[in-house]
Amino acid sequence: MQWLTSISDGLSVAYSSPMSSTVLDIPAACLDLARGCEAAERRDMGTAAALLSGSCLAMVGPILAADPGQSPLIHRVITALRSIGSFEQAEWCCRQVLEHHSDAAVYNTLGSICQYTGRILEGIEYQRRALDLCPDSPELQANLARALLEAGRTDEGILLLRTAVQRMPNHPAAHSNLLFRLHQQADITPEPLFTEHLEWARRHTSTIPVRTDHPNDPDPDRRLRVGYLSPDFRRNSVAYFFESLLDGHDLQAVETFGYANVECPDEVTDRLKDKFCRYRSIYGLDDSAAARLIEDDQIDILVDLAGHVGDNRLLVMARRSAPIQVTYLGYPDTTGMRAIDYRLTDPVADLLRFQCHYTEQLLMLPDGFLCYRPPDFAPDVGPLSAAATGRITFGSFNNSAKINRRTVELWSAILANVPGSSLLLKIKGGDEPSVREYFAEPFIQQGLSADRIRIVGWRSPVDHLASYNQVDIALDTYPYNGTTTTCEALWMGVPVITLSGVDHHLSRVGLSILTRLKLEFFAAATPREYIAKAVSLAQNIDALARIRSSMRARIAVSGLCHARAFARQVEGAYRHIWRQWCAGHRHMRL
Repeated sequence: MQWLTSISDGLSVAYSSPMSSTVLDIPAACLDLARGCEAAERRDMGTAAALLSGSCLAMVGPILAADPGQSPLIHRVITALRSIGSFEQAEWCCRQVLEHHSDAAVYNTLGSICQYTGRILEGIEYQRRALDLCPDSPELQANLARALLEAGRTDEGILLLRTAVQRMPNHPAAHSNLLFRLHQQADITPEPLFTEHLEWARRHTSTIPVRTDHPNDPDPDRRLRVGYLSPDFRRNSVAYFFESLLDGHDLQAVETFGYANVECPDEVTDRLKDKFCRYRSIYGLDDSAAARLIEDDQIDILVDLAGHVGDNRLLVMARRSAPIQVTYLGYPDTTGMRAIDYRLTDPVADLLRFQCHYTEQLLMLPDGFLCYRPPDFAPDVGPLSAAATGRITFGSFNNSAKINRRTVELWSAILANVPGSSLLLKIKGGDEPSVREYFAEPFIQQGLSADRIRIVGWRSPVDHLASYNQVDIALDTYPYNGTTTTCEALWMGVPVITLSGVDHHLSRVGLSILTRLKLEFFAAATPREYIAKAVSLAQNIDALARIRSSMRARIAVSGLCHARAFARQVEGAYRHIWRQWCAGHRHMRL
């Protein structure tokens, strides 16, 4: 604990606040703040929250006024506050630092807080200030690029992000982010994407030692030890689908292990934690240590649920800690890694003839690769809005980064052909006037009046679902289809019109979901057909009302939400690949 004592050096004299007659004990406050940071770093969130609050946190300003050299401590406090979800307090601390001096790291953090809390354009300005102070920092370039991409400035963001990645050749996380963001381009094609993924694997995994001598018992019929590795065991789109699989698993057939790289656990984390046979937090463990933990658990099949999304642990997968490795659910593409053997998907979402775009073997689930778990708090389906107003409301609640120029053109054409109709968009930051104006402008440029585009911000989970009661027809994004938003819309009785591509998973997810419900009619093969189907449906209010009132019953009989039946198919796939492995390793049987 010697370092704790050292932070109060030079502050042995108590500080008298000019705003109060109270004498403030700055050394004691520094110690409490440091202890709070320590608690957050060891994941003791309750202790951290208690220490980093109230009168102790109020000392941040006086500490900086008495000794600006304590900025590193306050940086740690800001990081700790973010890790416990205290974003308002973290922002306040950032502003306290900036009152005393300009700090690129603090501007960067303040920008990311603004992004998280929906102030997208404000966040971009803070990220720019950070980069102005340190123009040669590729890390700050990457962070600004991410902010630009969240604001829909796809081309500018990708160009800046690619520049940052080129300047950080040994930064796999930034490179993964580039791969993920490339899918948000309007004119995406699979061949160059595949090449980009291969380059990621070559650059970041080629020197990693790969285990080949797995001692697992090659009994083809024994209970399997299946590990799931993810940063998203929390309130996240992945959890809506993964929890169904976890609930449906036959624990006589599989023993489930959760390897959680979760930075900020929440109530969903707590719920999932109790559903695994064994749960391990690997957040903060280096790749080698995490791999050893998985090896010690003697996992037979290790399933990555993240691909190249943020906080992935693909470098753990690169070590091949289990004899069979699979990627599933969280990423719409190949990982590019030869160490991952299979990709779990279905024959609608991934046409088998495009196996050449994957390093993993496509492992098909015949009845669909998704099983949706509707939220327990979902409100009842409301009456058709258009029946009361006589006007059609189209809607999209997809991530704003998926709304590109091509999508804007399609949606504008639909509205132009449905007189009196409007479009409801729900996006991060949509309650900010500047954000609303920014996202409405492309539609205005297409000839629509501003009053036909309504933009709102994020809502609580309950209010988010209730917002679908204002929507008559949902419009999917292209080429990056929605997944969770499509299932949510359908559960709330709203039909979804989707445009399906041919050669890439991300533009076929909508078709995969609709096929499960025998609603393929709502999937279009061409932009012209997409517009025509949306316009045609909008002209039949009676049909919309019938669809709305019957949708949940349709979903109930479709299998889209049947956890046990879905899990049996997944377990069947696991058993199939396990038996193949056993057939080649019978010599290892004792």
